[in-house]
Amino acid sequence: MNHRVRLFVTLACIGSGGLSAGCRGTLYRQTGKVMSGYTVEHMVPALMSDDDVGMACETGVSMGGFLMSFERVTDVPEQAGSVTMLSAAMCAEAEAWEAELRGLRALHEGRATAAQDARIAEKRAHSLAARRFLRAFELSEAAFGEVGGACPKLDEGEGAFYLLGLSAGLLALIHDRAAEGEAGVPMDIPAKVIRAADCIEDAKWWGAPGALKAALWTSVPGSAPEGTDPWAALDTAAATGEIAGVRLARAFQVQAAGATGRDDLLRTKVTAHAASLVEQPSNPEWKLLDRYATHLILHESDRIWTKNSGHRTPLGALGEFPGASEEPVDDSLLEGLEDE
Repeated sequence: MNHRVRLFVTLACIGSGGLSAGCRGTLYRQTGKVMSGYTVEHMVPALMSDDDVGMACETGVSMGGFLMSFERVTDVPEQAGSVTMLSAAMCAEAEAWEAELRGLRALHEGRATAAQDARIAEKRAHSLAARRFLRAFELSEAAFGEVGGACPKLDEGEGAFYLLGLSAGLLALIHDRAAEGEAGVPMDIPAKVIRAADCIEDAKWWGAPGALKAALWTSVPGSAPEGTDPWAALDTAAATGEIAGVRLARAFQVQAAGATGRDDLLRTKVTAHAASLVEQPSNPEWKLLDRYATHLILHESDRIWTKNSGHRTPLGALGEFPGASEEPVDDSLLEGLEDE
């Protein structure tokens, strides 16, 4: 139904001398479709072209409940809902990061009880982030079909929505692991994402699909195809993203290095990212994703700084690290304490 027909139906209802239950239902359904369409066509592009990650996440939190309420009266606004829930999850993710850094500072200062409390708060935030990312993934599946099955037919521009849906699935699993499985995210998501990543063009979408696959390969030894070096694949993908000005692939590489304990590689790639930010500006259409990649990488840097110095990365010091003389955090202070 085009916008003129919707307007006619609305005016007909209003002019009928009162809103019957049928007219109310029609108005609700049309409002839901208008809001969903507006979100996809205007709000998402506007947010993506701005580099304010906090604004995006708060928009998701404030609009998520309202947008998803239209499930009660019309079809699920899948694409709009997926991006909105993903944005809301970024707020919970940021809360988890802050709680983690608070706990590391407490350990650095020898305050075991404060460190324990921060770790509990961190896990709660990870659980919330996992549930929101999972909802975003599920809505993406509702929009495009089961992930890992047949490749969907994507219209122009829908590749970005599909990529974000895949990313949401992986982030859901990462956060659920950090929350000790409290959110119950299905463990088959990585295998599904690896298959689905081949459905979108790697070069067109900044190397991110290939980086998703390679990052997963690094987490499961022997899972990469024979003759494939996951770390080399991540390097190739990261270079593609840097040229495009959307550095999600580098963020996936840095996170993979951190998760697998490759600290030297992590530091090298954080430094490479910092240099790239100087050399290559963000893609103007996708500033938000490029800044989000920096947020992911900055958190890995913050962890290193806080463990070794008791504070996060100084302003303007991304790519630099504490001196070797700094003493790292000793988390043995938590031994014997209940850790929920």
